[in-house]
Amino acid sequence: MGDRFGLLTEVQIAARIARVRVRGQMQYRASFAMQIAGTFIVNFAELAALLVMFGRFDNLGGWRLGEVVFLYGLSAIMFGLADTAAGGLGTFNGLIRLGDFDRVLTRPVAPFLQALVSDVSLRHIGQMVQGIVVFVFALTLVDVPWDAARLLYFFVVIVSGAVLFVSLFAIEAIVCFWTVESTEAVNAFTYGGSDLAQYPLHIFDRWLRRLFLWVIPVGFVSFFPALYLLDKPDPLGLPEAARFAAPLAALAFAGVTGVLWRLGVNHYRSTGS
Repeated sequence: MGDRFGLLTEVQIAARIARVRVRGQMQYRASFAMQIAGTFIVNFAELAALLVMFGRFDNLGGWRLGEVVFLYGLSAIMFGLADTAAGGLGTFNGLIRLGDFDRVLTRPVAPFLQALVSDVSLRHIGQMVQGIVVFVFALTLVDVPWDAARLLYFFVVIVSGAVLFVSLFAIEAIVCFWTVESTEAVNAFTYGGSDLAQYPLHIFDRWLRRLFLWVIPVGFVSFFPALYLLDKPDPLGLPEAARFAAPLAALAFAGVTGVLWRLGVNHYRSTGS
């Protein structure tokens, strides 16, 4: 194997590969627009169901319509960003099944970065755009006490959430080192975590709250930051610091994912392993 580049150089190479793939997709503008519109419409159907529910109930666990829509938009933005960036991890089982990961290991760029940009798909950007639209709409329904600290933390939360969900997509890829037949089971936590993040965490059963707080810290990058941004009390009674745990929770989960990735790469023995 040849000498590796520095991390910054590797990231620049990966970004260049991603731009090439994006440019290729943009050559088919009509198809690109239709894919984004399709994703946009499907996700708005979920929002419509939420609006219908609030047509029958005044609140959801003490959260008014505008507050739930705020949380929905916040979660959709971070998940849409992660889904767009991590498209290659969703097709990682093909690299393992066909033995193409062998070639990845011979290149002087980090295997994870190569896997990440192996299939950059822009169709998922529709969900992120929808999240932005919903979030802006939510701001007309709630009175957020914006200040410099809240505005800065809002962007920190978006990045933290994206890092967390990219890590979840990475775990789906890691499973492929042992089996390519069970990756759909991980989707229950990836897409299920995204759906759960769109609603107040305290309305779910205790075991589910514990799972998505202390094992997969989705609640720390969505629900608790929303409590701070909306200036709402914590119905779960956790310390005040929980509202600001988003970056630490995301980095800790990403760190564990990195360890699991290295274990998977070390386990790999070419196709069929």
